[in-house]
Amino acid sequence: MSPSLASRCRRVTHRHLRSQIDSVWIPEALLATAFERYCVTSRTITRHGSSVPGPMESRKRVGKRRMGELSLGQSQAGSPLWALENLADFTQWRWKPPSLADARLRQHRAENARGRKLTRIIRNWLAESSPEPTDTMGIGLAPGTTLDWAGEGMSSSTLPKIAWDAHSSASEVIQMGLDLLLRDLTSGTATTTTPNFAHFCNSWRDSLAASIFSAEAINSVLDGVQRGLGMAQSDTERPLERTLANKFRLGILDATIDGLSSRATNENNRSDSIAWSGVLQRISELQMNSIRIFTKAMTHVPEYYLDDMSLAVLANLRTYLTASESGGARSSLMRQVNKIAVPLQRMDVTSHPLMFESGTQFVLAHKDSEDLGDYSRMRWAWLQLLARLPGVDENFLAKVCSVLEAGKETEPLSNREICEIYMAKHRSSIKDTTVLWNALQKAQGKDAKCYGLLSQALWRTDRFDLAKGLCEFLSKIGREQDVIRLAKACRNLVKNEATPLANIAIGLHNPVLAIEIFSLYKKSSVDSTRFWEAIASTKILETLMMSQRLRHNKILSAMRLGRSSRRQRYKTLATKRDVLKVVKAAMAFATSPRVSSRTSFELISQCIGYLERSQDAVIPTAALRALLHNITRDLAEGRPGRTTRLRWFLHLLYKQAGRDKMIRMGLALKQWRGVNFRRHREYVE
Repeated sequence: MSPSLASRCRRVTHRHLRSQIDSVWIPEALLATAFERYCVTSRTITRHGSSVPGPMESRKRVGKRRMGELSLGQSQAGSPLWALENLADFTQWRWKPPSLADARLRQHRAENARGRKLTRIIRNWLAESSPEPTDTMGIGLAPGTTLDWAGEGMSSSTLPKIAWDAHSSASEVIQMGLDLLLRDLTSGTATTTTPNFAHFCNSWRDSLAASIFSAEAINSVLDGVQRGLGMAQSDTERPLERTLANKFRLGILDATIDGLSSRATNENNRSDSIAWSGVLQRISELQMNSIRIFTKAMTHVPEYYLDDMSLAVLANLRTYLTASESGGARSSLMRQVNKIAVPLQRMDVTSHPLMFESGTQFVLAHKDSEDLGDYSRMRWAWLQLLARLPGVDENFLAKVCSVLEAGKETEPLSNREICEIYMAKHRSSIKDTTVLWNALQKAQGKDAKCYGLLSQALWRTDRFDLAKGLCEFLSKIGREQDVIRLAKACRNLVKNEATPLANIAIGLHNPVLAIEIFSLYKKSSVDSTRFWEAIASTKILETLMMSQRLRHNKILSAMRLGRSSRRQRYKTLATKRDVLKVVKAAMAFATSPRVSSRTSFELISQCIGYLERSQDAVIPTAALRALLHNITRDLAEGRPGRTTRLRWFLHLLYKQAGRDKMIRMGLALKQWRGVNFRRHREYVE
């Protein structure tokens, strides 16, 4: 049979297989009779309700007509007059219940299957009877190969040679892919191996690497193959399983990524960005865990194409968030977060602000939807992902936290969740993360103790400076009360020489200052017995003196340098530690810019008085220097100074250093006062 004759036979056969449109001729007398019957019925039947018949009303009318046909003695039968003699004998009729919907659906599927089976037999017969075509390059096959429509007649080991060129269209590629896919399905080994479709994917990859197809053609081929797989899944006779369909989709997407990554790209040529965006968009439509192939695609996307990938990446983010709200172990969700954070590290808030804002709004839209899953899980997964992205700063993360937990009916973030988010943000600077995670595990069911256990773990791992950052993060999300809880937890768990000074800061409702004091003490890395010898003690006192609401007498009380009790009748021996505390306190009071000269003199006097009340009182030189710095403030400002203070200082100097040093210091002070007096006199004159 010649090719032209075979083609005509196919057309004739298909024409007979298609359904024909029948026409009927109705005489005018029949129309007039029907209209008269309608008029009679409309006059005798009265409806009480809507004039629009619904589905129940339709079934009721059909039942009435059917029962009317069974009543042969009725004057107005439902059948026409010329058909009464052809009616079946219903004298032996018995009522039967209507068939179920499932039974009707099975019957409909069986009828369709019989029709498709007949069509398939005819197509197989036509394909087998046709000879080898003379020109097969037009459909994508090499010369000498035939195309088997049913996938039979050729073993899977005999793979066709696929040769595409610049003149090949997307429809030819789609037809070739679907034919080879059908061949694997009919072979019965599609669940294990797919040699024909794998061969198609390899050829498709090589063609993309050679830049044969444009971006529009690539998207058309991906759409065509996906539609073909969708039709195979909807087949009622032998539907394709979802996992197998996703396997085919994954195969062609993987080959597309390999081909696009191998072809030469140019920064000025933006056509390939359309292809990459289409690949990412179709990855988001996979009904499976697509993080692996999404990571592969994002790794191979050129840097200058990332600005055009926002919408496609957002589609994958929505797929990830939708999957995260379903039930599952928390550890499994954490693994998924760590995996998807790897490809998203190339995206930052500065370059793609709308993508991250849209992701936040997508999560926020699920807050009031009860049928869309667990909002808390989706919110936690989104915040964990943002915390792992280096392009997301802490201010943006705090803003998203505040937005997602806003509302009276919304469950706020727990203390443990906040600690986990903060740790994920600073995970790169934490060496021993196991200790921190174990500390949070101990707080299960005891959410109030999370801050204390975390601060204790930070203290042990020498990263207590992160506690200060946690306080700032809590302040940004509007949790000032949690900052106070954190500071109190540190005070209760950490006992050292700086604890009394941190208690002063907590009493001033300044928990950040208390955390700063603990942090300075931890950075000093000195023994508690040598704390007052270290520079850290001076820094802590200077930091505490900067508080505006501080009552400075509380510092002396915390250091136990206040006035002695009236009941004390004998002098005690001042230890070296007490002397060091006196010196540090006196120097801090003398050099603080927030303390007035008068207040500073009173505080220094109390420090020196503490030493004078002890046995073998010896005032250190550093304490005398602090007193000298205070009493010479007036002289430095050009005033004559306070005579009483100057005399008391010279008296202390005489007791500690002797008469000669006292005379030299007195002459120097007298000369300084004389210079100030002359300048003042010249200014007045």
